[in-house]
Amino acid sequence: MLLSREQLQERLLALHSASLELVKDVTLEHLLHRIAEMACEQANARYAALGVFGPDGILTEFVSVGMVDDVIKRIEHPPLGKGLLGELRDAIAPLRVSKIDRHPKSVGFPENHPQMSSFLGVPIRVGDQQLGQIYLTEKIGDAEFNEDDEKVIQMLAAYAYAAIQNARLHEHSKRLAVLEERERIGMDLHDGIIQSIYGLGLSLESTFHSLNEEQEEAREKIQQTMNGLNHVIRDIRSYIMDLKPRQMGEEGLISGLNRLIAEFNANAEAKISFLGADSDINRLQEDHAKVLFHICQEALANIAKHSGAKKVQVSLWIAEDRVLMEISDDGKGFDSDNTQSSIGHGLANMQLRVRSIGGDIEITSSNGNGTTIFAWVPRIIKK
Repeated sequence: MLLSREQLQERLLALHSASLELVKDVTLEHLLHRIAEMACEQANARYAALGVFGPDGILTEFVSVGMVDDVIKRIEHPPLGKGLLGELRDAIAPLRVSKIDRHPKSVGFPENHPQMSSFLGVPIRVGDQQLGQIYLTEKIGDAEFNEDDEKVIQMLAAYAYAAIQNARLHEHSKRLAVLEERERIGMDLHDGIIQSIYGLGLSLESTFHSLNEEQEEAREKIQQTMNGLNHVIRDIRSYIMDLKPRQMGEEGLISGLNRLIAEFNANAEAKISFLGADSDINRLQEDHAKVLFHICQEALANIAKHSGAKKVQVSLWIAEDRVLMEISDDGKGFDSDNTQSSIGHGLANMQLRVRSIGGDIEITSSNGNGTTIFAWVPRIIKK
C-alpha cells in the first residue's frame, strides 16, 4: 500500500536524519553493513545486501543482512554479478520485480541459497559513475516492493555514495600516512644508523691492518669501535620504542604509565622517576586518560631519540577541575623559538590530542637546559 504524500515526506525526513550518521563511519566494512541494515529497515525487507565495484568494474565487496552465518556458509558461492545483479550494473534507474524467477535475466540461485521472490535493486551512482548496488528481497507484509520503497532506497543510495567515497578517502589517507612514515624512517635509518654502522666497519678494517704494528693503538681503535656500536644499539632501541604500538590497558592510566616507564628504563640510557599515584586518577574519563598516556609516550620517544638526557621526571596530579602532567628532562634541550623544526610531528600530535578534548599543552626548553612538557585535561570523572 502506497503512503500519503505527508507520510512519505516523514519517512524521507527520518531517513535523512539517520543517514547523516553514515558519513561519520570511516570503516568501509562496517559502513557497508550499516547501509544494508538501514535499507532493510526502511523498505521492510527480510533480506538486504550491498555490493561495491572496484576500479575495473568487478564486484570487490559484498555484504548481506538477514541470513544467519550458518546459512551463508552453506551457500555454494557468493554472488558473481550475473542475472539481475548484472542487469542492474549498467542501469540508471532502479529495478523492481515481483517474482525474481520470472524475470528474463534471472539465472537462479546458487545451491543452498534461500529462495527469494520479490526484488528491489537500486544503483549507487552519481552521473556516469556507479560505485555499487543495494539489493532488497522478500518484502515483509506484501507481495512486492512499491514506488515509495523505491524512492526511499534511492535517497539512501545517494547518501551511501557520499559515505563510501568518504570511507575510501579516509583509508587512502591512512595508507599515504603509513607510506610517508616509512619513507621518513628509511631516511633516518639511512642517514643515521646505517651510516654509523658503515663508519664502524671502516674503523674495524683499519684496526685489522694495524694489528701487526702498534698493539696499544689497535686496542684504542677497538675500544672506540665498541663505544660506537653501543651508541648505535641505543639509537636502534630508540627507534623501536618510537615505532612499537602501545595501549594504556584496562587497569587505568597509572598502570599504563608504569608499564611505559618500565620499558623506557629497560631500553634507554636515561632513567625515569614517577610521582603521582592518586587512585582518583584511574577514574578519569577514558578518552582523557588516553590523551595523557599518549602524550607521555610521545614525549619519552622524543627524549630517547633526541635529548641525551640522564634523568627524566614524570609527575601526575589532580586539581579541582583538571588533571595535570609534567615531563621534564636534563637533556640538551633546544631553541624554543624554533620548536616546530626541533620536535616536528611529535609536538603537533601532542597539541592535536590534548586540544581536541578541551585541554592544553606547553613546552619550554632552551639549549643545554633540558625540556619541560606541561599538559592538562579537564577532570571528568567516570561514574
